[in-house]
Amino acid sequence: MKKEIKILSLLFLTIFVVFVALSCGDSTGNEKEGNNPDNKEPSVYVKTKELKLESFVDDISVLGVAKAIQQANLSSDEGGKIKEFRRDKGSYVKKGEVIIVMDNDVLKANMEAAKAQYERAESTYVRQKKVFEERVTSELQYLNSKFERDAAKANYDLMQARYDRTFIKAPFSGIVDIKYSEIGENVMQGAPIVSLVSVGDIKVEAGVPENYVNMVRKGSNVKIVFKDLQNESYNAQVTYVGHTISTNNRTFPIEIRLNNKNGKIKPELSAQVFIEKERLENVFILPEETVTGTDLGYIVFVEENGVAKKREVEIISRSDDKIAVRGGLKEGENLIIVGFQNLIDGERVTVVE
Repeated sequence: MKKEIKILSLLFLTIFVVFVALSCGDSTGNEKEGNNPDNKEPSVYVKTKELKLESFVDDISVLGVAKAIQQANLSSDEGGKIKEFRRDKGSYVKKGEVIIVMDNDVLKANMEAAKAQYERAESTYVRQKKVFEERVTSELQYLNSKFERDAAKANYDLMQARYDRTFIKAPFSGIVDIKYSEIGENVMQGAPIVSLVSVGDIKVEAGVPENYVNMVRKGSNVKIVFKDLQNESYNAQVTYVGHTISTNNRTFPIEIRLNNKNGKIKPELSAQVFIEKERLENVFILPEETVTGTDLGYIVFVEENGVAKKREVEIISRSDDKIAVRGGLKEGENLIIVGFQNLIDGERVTVVE
């Protein structure tokens, strides 16, 4: 029994010695040659972007709302019953075109009676004038006929004006947007019947924080983006700058006029307004996350012949997630944009697509 135990112990010892020998053989230079045949140091995988000099716009971003430049609620000066809509909701009308006709039969009859009275007074005046010039009648009779003629004309003009006001016309070209009443309804004098909106030109209104009061002026360049129109953008200029600060939100108003001939921009549509504060030429625009702050300043890493090189840069301006920098970089160098977080100057890197 003891002999068998001794044989097993020798067998296990032999296996252990062989295993250790094999392990030592694999951990020598042969392993390095197998795993790293070029005998190079391990490298960090990175992604790069070629640097180019660009223009950088530093802007002020505010929310805006599209507004109709011309909008009016049309009403009747006389009041009464609605007789006819010549143009319905959604119709385009030209300036001066009749939209609504009020019930005017009584006014028409009164106007025709006033016209007849005026024509008779005019005829009497002409006869009286002739006989007065022939010195057949007195001056008093002549003057009375003249006054009666003038009074009849004034009454006729009044009735004609009242009759004309029953035809409610468009004060400007636009779209009939809202109907507040229907045919046959009685409306009070001055009560709105339809809303007319001009959409050929439109304005965007926005409030700018007061700390930018010296940076925004009439003529400042702006870019307007309508997210609900699939991010459609318009380049324009500020057309109006308010002169007072709102006490509610400490902003001052601005307006930007836009051409809207295609009618895409609807009144009350929200927009993002970017007001140009400063334009910088020939600068490098970097993703904000690639710039690291240190005790000595700001640094980035570039890839040069498979090696990470540290570059010190000067931040000039920033907007959203972009930073404009100068110094330390050259056009055509490859900025490391992925894998830079733990790099050190001179560390080997491998660029991947």
